[in-house]
Amino acid sequence: MESPLIDNEEVEPISSAATPTETSKNEKTLGNDNIKDNEELEEININQAIITNGDDDDNDDNDDDDNNNNNGILIKLPKKYEISFSNYIMVSHLITRMGDKSWAFIIPLFLITLSPNSLIAVSVFGLSQYLFRLLFGPTIGKMTDKYKKVQIIKLGIFSQAFAIGLSCIILFILFKHVGVIENSTSTSTTSTSTSTLFSSDLSIFLFILLLLLSSIHSLATQMMDISVERKWTPSIVKRDSILTKVNTRMRQIDLGTEMLAPFLAGLVAQLCGASAFIWIGVFNFLSFFPQYILLKIVYDRVSVLNLKIDKEGLIDFKDGCDLSRFIYGSGGDDDDEEVGGNLKSKKSFKQFLMGEWNPIANIIKGWIVFQRQSVFLVILAYCLLWFTILSPHDSILTAYLSNQGYSYIELSIFRGLGAIFGLGSTLLYNRLLKSKNIFKDNMNKLSLFYIVEEGIFVLISGLFFASSGNSTKKYIFMISIILSRCGLYGFEITEIHYVQRLVHHSERGLVSGVESSLCSLAVLIMFIISSSLQSTNNFFILIWISISFVLVGALSFFIWFLKYNNIDKNLNVSNI
Repeated sequence: MESPLIDNEEVEPISSAATPTETSKNEKTLGNDNIKDNEELEEININQAIITNGDDDDNDDNDDDDNNNNNGILIKLPKKYEISFSNYIMVSHLITRMGDKSWAFIIPLFLITLSPNSLIAVSVFGLSQYLFRLLFGPTIGKMTDKYKKVQIIKLGIFSQAFAIGLSCIILFILFKHVGVIENSTSTSTTSTSTSTLFSSDLSIFLFILLLLLSSIHSLATQMMDISVERKWTPSIVKRDSILTKVNTRMRQIDLGTEMLAPFLAGLVAQLCGASAFIWIGVFNFLSFFPQYILLKIVYDRVSVLNLKIDKEGLIDFKDGCDLSRFIYGSGGDDDDEEVGGNLKSKKSFKQFLMGEWNPIANIIKGWIVFQRQSVFLVILAYCLLWFTILSPHDSILTAYLSNQGYSYIELSIFRGLGAIFGLGSTLLYNRLLKSKNIFKDNMNKLSLFYIVEEGIFVLISGLFFASSGNSTKKYIFMISIILSRCGLYGFEITEIHYVQRLVHHSERGLVSGVESSLCSLAVLIMFIISSSLQSTNNFFILIWISISFVLVGALSFFIWFLKYNNIDKNLNVSNI
């Protein structure tokens, strides 16, 4: 995997343009435009920022008429600072993802240990997280839009650390209560006690608390992802070429940790036995501190610039309502500052009851905002790709294949190759954009290629699906699903980029929350459909339902492609 850091090098812009110059006709500085390499970052000021008339790349092919037709003023930092701040964000993402992926891998294994004869605990644990994301996704997105950036980061990181820390304590009590820790050896986590997770009221109560904490952790992770990836990054990085590279690196980190973290967590579990969750939990808990430190560095160094010259300037890290005012009763509205404390509390409570923070009301409002976005079909296409079990990482497909006689080594290779091919797709993304072919500087065409590629290979997997017997069909089925991962992860990069660039900053969090809610709904629906099947002989129904959703997703993006074929040339970032 390539280094997650972006090298300080000249990067070709995505939009078709002539060779960039250091300062184009369409950009100017407000004073000192020479920044010394050894200058302290804190000394940058508004006079060293670059002002452009609605163009985010260093292009010099815009004529004077375009300059005079100013749709907005955009400030962007010098390129080396965009790269530097991006690296801080990506390193923080890498550290916390290692902890989160390790924790997500190990917890279901220990729930099986606590309840060895039932899959109920594992199923409820997973479904509770998706259900909470479905209900509260738009509300979380709305918070990232409304409140101050640094306060959202503090809330998200504190909630994650709180949930993980308390979960470790609850698991320790559960293991002691069931008798796993006393009976475990250094290389085994199998319980020899007759007690199980559901054998007493205390263990059931603790399990419910664990479900609640896991859901809080899931929502806090969602809050951090939306805030950092969908809000911070596009506000700091105005050059499309750099933003695309950052998005690509983020996906590579996700896929790389998805492969590495479970391996390391499994190794720790093998060495430490039942106490492994403590060590993994401690590592995950501690990972939030460097995450906060790195993001706080970015916040401090960008916010002191005060780079906001009008309402659309948007390198403004001091915007948003004060979250503490909502917590203490004001509801976060600026016009309530002079209202007495008691009235503030009553209004805040009333607002909660009447719908400002009601999850159902926010889902409705979120859908209204979502469906009017120009990128509605792009996001919908991406969400439809989640309405599928045709993934090497899908638990339903894995369980079915195991039941059909696929060996553990086959399933392990299947899962690993899925991640490797997805990673390879992200590695090729920028190379395809910069190569001299039909995809050169055209993200829209490349995205169409990726989603059509996924549609073709999931269709092939359905045609060669065999419930038993034919080994050739079996391996073609698996290989087709592996190759379809290239399309999914390649298309995801474009979807993120278009949300960052084409959804207004005041609605981007809410739209991202609706997107997350839709993806969670997709997983829940597939669980419900699979649970309703009375026999594995009907599994082909799930296969073709999955294929249908993916093909509808591809059709949705194709319709958008026909309407916005020249979006890369006309992309206006003055409204980011």
